[in-house]
Amino acid sequence: MIPYSLTQIVFFFYCYCFIGWIIESTYVSVRTKHLTNRGFMRGPFIPIYGFGGLTMLLAGTPLLKWPVLVFFAGMISASILEYFTGAAMEAIFKVRYWDYSNEKFNLNGHICLFTSICWGLLSIALDYFIHKPIERLSEYLLGKPLDIIVNLITIYFIVDLTLSFKAAFDLRTLIIKMEEAKEELRLMGRRVDVILAVIDAEKEERLEKLGETFDEISENLEEGLNKIKSMLSERPDAIADNIKEEYDEFVKKLAARRENNYGLQAFREFYKRGIFLGNPTLNSKKFKDSVETIKKFVAENRNKNKKTK
Repeated sequence: MIPYSLTQIVFFFYCYCFIGWIIESTYVSVRTKHLTNRGFMRGPFIPIYGFGGLTMLLAGTPLLKWPVLVFFAGMISASILEYFTGAAMEAIFKVRYWDYSNEKFNLNGHICLFTSICWGLLSIALDYFIHKPIERLSEYLLGKPLDIIVNLITIYFIVDLTLSFKAAFDLRTLIIKMEEAKEELRLMGRRVDVILAVIDAEKEERLEKLGETFDEISENLEEGLNKIKSMLSERPDAIADNIKEEYDEFVKKLAARRENNYGLQAFREFYKRGIFLGNPTLNSKKFKDSVETIKKFVAENRNKNKKTK
């Protein structure tokens, strides 16, 4: 890396980000059978490939006489980078942008043997074939042309990365709010169960029927509220005023939640919906239901948009 100027190194970074985007987008598009703009960012860049490329170049250049060592140096260095990047992103954003938990020989789902071998093969390709033409191009453009190109890309890259980070933090905030909303619905459901026990001698076992997902909890809560509504219409004088007030409060809260749709409407926006469209395997073990609810909303809106075109 020493023979290169800082501008050349940044240029290499962008080139590897772009090459990684092509590889990932092609692979995912073939697997999902529709065009996918893969990655954390919305532009044609995947930063981990940029850093991975520089890492493999740095690790492999001193070992060019020994291809096997280039393979293992690239495999190990890039795998370490991928592991800590994945772990850090999950800690910050509460979701996994990639998950190898179902793959054989994986480490905490952040890396697996297959992708590590791919990193090693990519290191061979980069150090012996890919980097040389990119290096020659940087030397040909060296000076003002390269400075202009790198500066323009950097401006775009920073804007895109900033908006992508904002969307990711918005997703994190929504997931937390949805978990809070689900807990509130669950508490309302338990209270409705108590109310049913007070006003109905034949109590139904509702606590076991509350469910775990948003849809299950909402449906069972609505079912309980409908039963209370029916009892209120049949014998209003036999039911205490405080129960009537609680019922009205629960109905308003449930209606407000549904009208707001838990804040999902914001994920029609380009960068926010792009998080899911660009990362089909995105998931969260801790907040699985909330993430799946958002993914379902984004997918449904995508299908609606296709039908209207």
